[in-house]
Amino acid sequence: MRIKLLFICILVLILAGCATTAKYQKILDSWVGASEQQLIESWGIPDSTYELGNLKFLSYRYSDQRILYGSPPVYVSNVRNGMIYTNVVGGTPDMIVSNWCKTTFTIENEKVMKWTFNGNSCIAN
Repeated sequence: MRIKLLFICILVLILAGCATTAKYQKILDSWVGASEQQLIESWGIPDSTYELGNLKFLSYRYSDQRILYGSPPVYVSNVRNGMIYTNVVGGTPDMIVSNWCKTTFTIENEKVMKWTFNGNSCIAN
């Protein structure tokens, strides 16, 4: 019972330090009310901008790709009736994983009014 409780405590501590979407949202919330100039000074030149009436939309994009290395197969040999038979068991191929996030800030009267984001890598520590 003690080992199970210790395992759960360690798992909770590990997960508490992980990057999350909630932490990313908290960072974005801190930009609401900031000036457009402050945003650009911190985040840099946006990847795209769009204006609609008195609104301006500044979009920032992040993307990367990583290789998840597979595992090699295991070769199992058996001898039957004096013959050796070898079978390949398991193994997985390498995979390329794409991570991306697009964050768009809505600017009105040169102030950040709100934000939106989408993607599978919109996280922060």
